[in-house]
Amino acid sequence: MSIPPAPLGSRIATVFPVLLVLSLLGICGCDAPPSTGASRYDVPATPPPRPIALVDRERVTIAEIEPQLLEAVGGRIVRERVLDARLARTAARAGIEIDADDLQRERDVLTATLAEDPDRAERLLDELRRNRGLGPIRFEALLRRTALLRRLVAEEVEITDAALEGAHDLAHGPRRVARIVVVEDLRAASDARRRLDAGTPFATVAVERSLDASADRGGLLAPVSRLDPSWPIAFRNAVFDAEIGRVSEPVRIDGRTLLVLVEEERPGTGVTLDAGREEAEAAARLAIERLLMDRLARRMVPADAIDPIDPSLRWSMPRGE
Repeated sequence: MSIPPAPLGSRIATVFPVLLVLSLLGICGCDAPPSTGASRYDVPATPPPRPIALVDRERVTIAEIEPQLLEAVGGRIVRERVLDARLARTAARAGIEIDADDLQRERDVLTATLAEDPDRAERLLDELRRNRGLGPIRFEALLRRTALLRRLVAEEVEITDAALEGAHDLAHGPRRVARIVVVEDLRAASDARRRLDAGTPFATVAVERSLDASADRGGLLAPVSRLDPSWPIAFRNAVFDAEIGRVSEPVRIDGRTLLVLVEEERPGTGVTLDAGREEAEAAARLAIERLLMDRLARRMVPADAIDPIDPSLRWSMPRGE
């Protein structure tokens, strides 16, 4: 899911706007006001850079770290600003308004996805916010953004039988615990397989060779459901076709090659779809909303929507931007 274009500060200047501004200020062809002793062409002094921290009693200013900030998170912030502005305009045309109750609902949805226990959910939310730099300003903007997106896609949500079955299976069906090694091609997969056959632990090979984010965990994934739409169908099939405890044959998915090791299968809860229909419908709705919301956000801020001028900003723009 897991970015409307407010003015981004054009530096284009033409003669006509300059003359218009001068006339509006009363200094183009008008009598000069009484002198105050200073030239009316004096330029105000530039204010000193704003300090943001103290280190060994020395001030650190925003100007000193601006390039690093742009490199690290500038692209993300610009995308969020652009999306927020475009969402606001689209919502205004549709007559959609967001209030405090909408923001609270979005916060409740977020915490409910983190954990069932409210206290643990709040702790996880605090950790999530700190890890992603979601202070009061950006966190409220996130809640408003998701609330607007959810309202804008509401009429497109259609819960199909397949979505209902998938949501129920995700909550109550059997799940498999697996590790993966993701490499570039079949040759790299063969090299990894030879190491595994020679007795090197799967987790070690994953840490050393895998291109996936799970490499730091030895390739370990969250339990996989057979109908979980967040995983590609080919991957789910590979996980559930694999023999438990044996490394799979190489599987080609999304331009990469995977080796899969299923460690165990956890049985389902035994709850039938009829008994869990209400829960499944709510989960399916949320999943479909997230998909539609993500698609809408991408359409509103396509890959060519932002042309970074500052070279530092280019480092933090998503690939392809």
